[in-house]
Amino acid sequence: MKESITKWNFWWTNPEKLDEFKWVPREILNEVIKLLNSKRIKDIIGVRRSGKTYLMYQTISHLLKSEVKPGEILYLNFDDPEFRNIRMVISSALEIKPDIKYIFLDEVQNIPEWERQVRVFYDRGEFKQIFVSGSSASLISADLGKTLTGRHITLQVTPFSFREIISKYNIDYKDPYEKERVLHYLEGFLLDGGFPEVHEDDVVTKEPILVNTYNDILVRDVVSRYNAESEITRNIAYYLMTNIGARFSENSIASAINVHNETAKRYLSMLQEVFLVYFIRQFSWKVKRQLKKDMKCYTIDTGLRNAVSFKFSEDLGKLAENVVLVELKGRSKEVYFWKNSREVDFVMRDKSNLTAMNVTYTNDVSNREIEGLFEFKEKYEGAKLIIITKDLEKVENGIEYTPLWKWLLSNPG
Repeated sequence: MKESITKWNFWWTNPEKLDEFKWVPREILNEVIKLLNSKRIKDIIGVRRSGKTYLMYQTISHLLKSEVKPGEILYLNFDDPEFRNIRMVISSALEIKPDIKYIFLDEVQNIPEWERQVRVFYDRGEFKQIFVSGSSASLISADLGKTLTGRHITLQVTPFSFREIISKYNIDYKDPYEKERVLHYLEGFLLDGGFPEVHEDDVVTKEPILVNTYNDILVRDVVSRYNAESEITRNIAYYLMTNIGARFSENSIASAINVHNETAKRYLSMLQEVFLVYFIRQFSWKVKRQLKKDMKCYTIDTGLRNAVSFKFSEDLGKLAENVVLVELKGRSKEVYFWKNSREVDFVMRDKSNLTAMNVTYTNDVSNREIEGLFEFKEKYEGAKLIIITKDLEKVENGIEYTPLWKWLLSNPG
């Protein structure tokens, strides 16, 4: 066991090795650094392979540059079959490095009742900082909610945003001479998504990486963890990934897959809990009415969708819509859609203020997009109206037209 512990904590003997990693600075790292002033447990959650481990490594690198000694930092990955008991592994680590003050417990949900062991560390003040990570919202949040109430802060990691992609390729998007490069990488982002492995410098073929990621999410995070049936899991996931942006209900899913309504409801919940998909509901000021209406589904990553779904064409319009939804979620927006005689892709609510947004990856905006926004404003006076375009920028008749690339690169606040 001690050999495995030492292997994972390579900075004990070679801290310079961390500098060899060609990292894309994650935007969420700044939030993590700010939270180092808080003693609460930091739980890092997100879809598998989105970069949770690398965020931990970047945090460790920051600590080392802040004059924390290498031997004061312990990282344990509980995908390692040798690590089966948190207390036992940490005791072994303390025999090697007795001055450990910072612990990082990766994929901690693999250990039964992990939260009770972590609570003991926290309540006794045994360590200065405790980080845990997991790839299931329900397991992490439910476990923390029961045992660690008031003792933790949750941070969600997603695949790269477009801002992070542009940062990786060192593009100054404010330079007008770089605009063609920005548009080139935007289309690549729509097609390939933002999973970090897809954007490694030596990647030749991206589809196998995405297919393997998708299969790992279904098999390891849904089927194995929830004891779900593989065929139902795959059928419902395939349906959702193929029909991003389309309206559906639990009943329509049940009918399409030929399962009971309650079964469909349970599997939809599982797929959402492992961060594969987002569901949004139709806007209404009355919550009961929202719950009775159809939903719309979007995927965490367009590259993942393109690799595994059935599609006739690239359909950049739907991909752009999906990317906008993921970005809105990343900005912590409360998002809905709206349907009357016409439709609005997204409605954002900030207290009593509403913003209605349609997304169209073209500069030739159809009347349907415009009329949908006007119909919404007739019902909800004072709403802000936005159309996301390919490259058209103007304000006309109360509608703000904004290029997708510029909107994605704008301040996420």
